[in-house]
Amino acid sequence: AAGGPGGVKALFEGILSRPKVGHEGRGMVTVHSRDPWIITIDGFISGEEADALLKAGGHTWTRSLAGDGVQAARTSSTSWCTGACVEDAAVRRVQDRVDDLTGIPAEHAEFIQMLRYEPGQFYKRHHDQNSPRSSPWGPRLYTFYMYLSDVESGGQTAFPALNITVEPKKGRAILWTNVVDGDPYQRDDRTDHESIPVGSGVKFGSNVWLHLFPYRKISRNGCDNIPYINNWR
Repeated sequence: AAGGPGGVKALFEGILSRPKVGHEGRGMVTVHSRDPWIITIDGFISGEEADALLKAGGHTWTRSLAGDGVQAARTSSTSWCTGACVEDAAVRRVQDRVDDLTGIPAEHAEFIQMLRYEPGQFYKRHHDQNSPRSSPWGPRLYTFYMYLSDVESGGQTAFPALNITVEPKKGRAILWTNVVDGDPYQRDDRTDHESIPVGSGVKFGSNVWLHLFPYRKISRNGCDNIPYINNWR
């Protein structure tokens, strides 16, 4: 299982063993770190799919939250892919591709978060696994981030503790682990990361956070666990 002993290693090694990944099987995988695991996949989505995701999900932009609210550490804008966006053909195609690659079903994923960074905007160093141990959907095991645009300058994703920096490139995806292998409730602080300020141009991206337990069915069952939901967004 993705959260069991050896699950992190098995997931990433499984991806590396695939003869084809990404859009039309033409994606290119680069391993940036094996401990902790961080990979990029160039061509995970096509340029047309990136545009379609942004069109479907980029409909209501508001100031991005960090932790429990608006903070100076995060200055981007967010739009959530909910409602009709979830059933959009391009969105479903990309979500299915993420599911197939990771082996983690969409029910375990938060709704796709669209992001927009204008020149000068950033997200300071932070970690994605901040869910309480008591949350019904468990920890965020993995972050799957997709670049939906090229950027003229700036906008890199940096992992300061590992001296790794990933350049934004339309269609490129980054996948990393948020937890240590074998203990999904122990955060791996080495995957602290930050979004470098955009120099020129506009950076668009999207987050898919993958959890240990089902996430989406909770909202369908009427759970309004607001303290947890707000903390994660």
